[in-house]
Amino acid sequence: MNTSKRFKLKSVRDLVPPWNMPSDPVKAVLWFLHWFLRVLVHFFWLPIGVMCVYELVANWMAGGAWNGIVSAFVTLFVGMLVWGILYAITLAANFATRVSQVIANVSRLQDQMPDMPGFSPFDTPFSQTQQDPPRTRIVEGTITDLEEERRRRRSES
Repeated sequence: MNTSKRFKLKSVRDLVPPWNMPSDPVKAVLWFLHWFLRVLVHFFWLPIGVMCVYELVANWMAGGAWNGIVSAFVTLFVGMLVWGILYAITLAANFATRVSQVIANVSRLQDQMPDMPGFSPFDTPFSQTQQDPPRTRIVEGTITDLEEERRRRRSES
């Protein structure tokens, strides 16, 4: 396969975004809507082209050549306007996705490095002393059996 065919196949393959749906149902719905919006933006030229040809032929037959050409250009203009709106929504969704990823990464870094002073907005360099016990963050599902936790604490004291 020569390079021009490889380039052509790769560019067509890039029009459809990869299918990496998350397993969480709420995230999956939002992911699918974002994926569908991207596919719609990439392939919106197909319905625009079909409608332009249809308007051209239908109005050419009904009202003459000038009527068909004008209606095809109006259809093209309206289709490009709708495509521009969909593209702007896609850009906003991509920006919001990237911002949420950055916030999630910063949050993960804060969880991994709780001892660094000034890393958390609520910590000051003097908020913890050597005598204070280290703060542990309880995440949902970390303590499953309260009786087992009580027995462990009794055995420590």
